[in-house]
Amino acid sequence: MFNKTDPSFFDGPWTFEKTEHAILGLCKILDRYAHKLTMDDLQNDPRCARIPDLSLERVQEVIAAVEGKLWRGARFFENEVIYHTGPHHDDIMLGLMPFINRQLRSPSNQVHFAIMTSGYHSVTDAFLQKALEDTLDYLHQGRIQMVRYPDFFEQGYRYKQEKDVHHYLDNVARKNPDEMRRGFCHRILRDAVELWQLKSVDDIETRFQTEIENLRNGLPNSSEIQKLKGEIREFEEELVWAYGGTSLSHIHHLRLGLYDQGSLISSKGSVHDNDINTILNQFRTIKPTVITVAIDSEGQGPNTHYKVMQSIAEAVRVWSEETDLSHLRVFGYRNVWSTFHPAEANVYVPVSLNAIAVFEKAFKDSYLTQVKAEFPNPDFDGPFSELAESIWVKQYKDIQLILGKNFFYESSHPLIRATHGLIFLKEMTANGFVALAEEMALSMRDGMA
Repeated sequence: MFNKTDPSFFDGPWTFEKTEHAILGLCKILDRYAHKLTMDDLQNDPRCARIPDLSLERVQEVIAAVEGKLWRGARFFENEVIYHTGPHHDDIMLGLMPFINRQLRSPSNQVHFAIMTSGYHSVTDAFLQKALEDTLDYLHQGRIQMVRYPDFFEQGYRYKQEKDVHHYLDNVARKNPDEMRRGFCHRILRDAVELWQLKSVDDIETRFQTEIENLRNGLPNSSEIQKLKGEIREFEEELVWAYGGTSLSHIHHLRLGLYDQGSLISSKGSVHDNDINTILNQFRTIKPTVITVAIDSEGQGPNTHYKVMQSIAEAVRVWSEETDLSHLRVFGYRNVWSTFHPAEANVYVPVSLNAIAVFEKAFKDSYLTQVKAEFPNPDFDGPFSELAESIWVKQYKDIQLILGKNFFYESSHPLIRATHGLIFLKEMTANGFVALAEEMALSMRDGMA
């Protein structure tokens, strides 16, 4: 991780971040703890040799800075309104779940989740076909009783979606996969009734058989099928955050039109007005004090990540013209598609084995469409959850080179003693975030020129 050298590293004025980058990189290259570096090591490294006033004191300054980043990541959030954003379903979880779970433990925090796109691309035809077939089976067995309620097809299908989530998770606890599946099929049926305005059990039977046949024959997905696939992903996201007690009112499925648009970046670096306004109206209503954003450059991961980041940045910029955002903190995160260099990040969030166990369980039980991902990372063959964990563990191992292994196991703080992984974040002010997005947009345009 540390031996990647940006071609622009030697350009421009020297900064402390460059000092960190150089010393962190040297530790990695030599596989040596920071406190064991010598002046010869520093002078013989082409990057470290550039550090102004080079001495072993510079190493101690980097050690102190890294320790400060760790303590910033161990902070406990209280009385915050937190707005987590993800380009796709599962992005927030893969980037931040251990960070978020500690926030959810305090009832003084209001924690919201906003998923920006539908995510229907991640649901295969085979998965949806099996879901429709299973729903019909439960219906034929008389195990979907809600269709018997007299007002179900008029308005009853709209209610008790929260119950579907809790039914599913109750049976996660009971280790009853059949009832978990029945809870999932309840949601499929509710969504289908609304989607096609079905008015009877016979309508359900006819529509489902037609769609099953279309899927079996490989026909192109209709807009309705795309929407139903997206609603499956939305249910998965609701399950994940219900693990920590989040209600559906705090999970926002924005369904922005990014999949259906070309390049959204204009000459001013702004994006599609409808997307901006959707996000901006949420800011105005929820009034977050903390926002999280996936920070990926164009080409680092799915291009939707970059487009969503630019949409959020523009919404923050417009919001800042209406209200004082000096209190707002923005945390940039990355997940399975790219990682921060430790010098780029200024917050290191401790991850315990307990947090990893919860993460693994929640991913496996909730993201049914992703246990065998249709579009895996090209460098990893397996569930995205395992890739995220491997990144956290590697980042922790690298930071051990700076702080020493004993820093962790001898700590007086139980969270630090329990640490076996680290999540890297970049904390910014509102203005800092907007400036970063503008810089990334400018860099992209220069690269295309």
